[in-house]
Amino acid sequence: MEVTFTPAIFPLALSNLHQKELALKTIHPMNANSAFSRRQFLKGISASGFLLASPHALAVEQAIAPLRQLAKGKLIIGTAVPSDFDKFFTPKELETLSTHFDSVTPENCMKWNSIGQKEGEYRFEQIDRLMEFATKNKQSFVGHTLIFNRDENLPKWVFQDGTKEADAKLVWKRIEDYATEVMTRYKGKIDSWDVLNEFIEIPKPGYRETNLTRIVGADYPARLFKLAAELDPKAKLTYNDFSVEQPDRLKAILNFVRKLRDKGCKIDVIGSQSHVEIGEKTGDKLDKMVKQFAAEGFKCALTEVDVDVIPRKLFWNPKNRTDVSKINPYINGCPPEILEKQAATYKEVMGAVMANIKHVDRVSFWGFTDRRSWLNKWPWERVNYGLLFDRETNPKPAFHAVAEMLKKV
Repeated sequence: MEVTFTPAIFPLALSNLHQKELALKTIHPMNANSAFSRRQFLKGISASGFLLASPHALAVEQAIAPLRQLAKGKLIIGTAVPSDFDKFFTPKELETLSTHFDSVTPENCMKWNSIGQKEGEYRFEQIDRLMEFATKNKQSFVGHTLIFNRDENLPKWVFQDGTKEADAKLVWKRIEDYATEVMTRYKGKIDSWDVLNEFIEIPKPGYRETNLTRIVGADYPARLFKLAAELDPKAKLTYNDFSVEQPDRLKAILNFVRKLRDKGCKIDVIGSQSHVEIGEKTGDKLDKMVKQFAAEGFKCALTEVDVDVIPRKLFWNPKNRTDVSKINPYINGCPPEILEKQAATYKEVMGAVMANIKHVDRVSFWGFTDRRSWLNKWPWERVNYGLLFDRETNPKPAFHAVAEMLKKV
């Protein structure tokens, strides 16, 4: 099946030549025949993405209030941080990370398959360096994640006993040993733990079937939350999942955490990853999500927020996947009108947060610069623009939309 993408969905990216011509027309107002004022000139270069062309514009950029400051302590503003960030982040990225965010989430280095690639051996160096950075900059730290219910995110040795498969008793013993090692090491330093990640699936049997559910049993989440509460009773404990705001998944996840609580589990926060798409009307869904969990006594967190500018819904249909995977419309830059639509989506997301701020624990973005975003590779490789800062770590319309909403705190 051949998939056709119209300009209405995927506007053609400007060619390099077109961009240069547009730039010259936009940022050259000093011509004798020009009727532009200096104020109009500065406004024009900002709207066109040439903010750094003027020293005055640069000063304006530097004067932007940090997001964490705008939140006034009433909402935690966080971001995910890649492994070895301190080795390849630019000075501007490091400054942005420390200035705008008061919470950090390790993207991958705190997952079991990163920490414990061999039994009895633990790799904490990357976590420790991020922890040191966070402590220095008075940022809270999210433990992400204790158990990711996906086989690819768990070491294979966990399920092996010599040449045969490990039984339930041995696998659970290894989980206990691992959780004790990690949670004890960082006890008192972790603000909240994503104890369990992505357990629920809608089709029968209602959960993602993995080696853990097959060997230990589908009831292991209750044992896991009770273990986490024993190991670090002061940390907030979170259940984290994707598309929590979607009605069918919201119903299933609400039922799941309600049953866990009835079994005596401590669950403080429900995390919604909130990987949304441009133009997606998520505001009302997020509002209903937060309100429903609040009615049950749970707080919510938006844990992995980004806004994809290239719709990916068609990708999930296997018949379309080959054709969709060729789509890469913004190689030469994202058109301003698309960035404005993205900003409107961010504004919707933050509108739902602000309307329910007493029931929202934090908002964490899944990265902060387009250059580092996982959306450049997921679910297929293309040049993407899903975050608040561009590839040079300059604030985008999306940033200003979030800042505008935070001023309402």
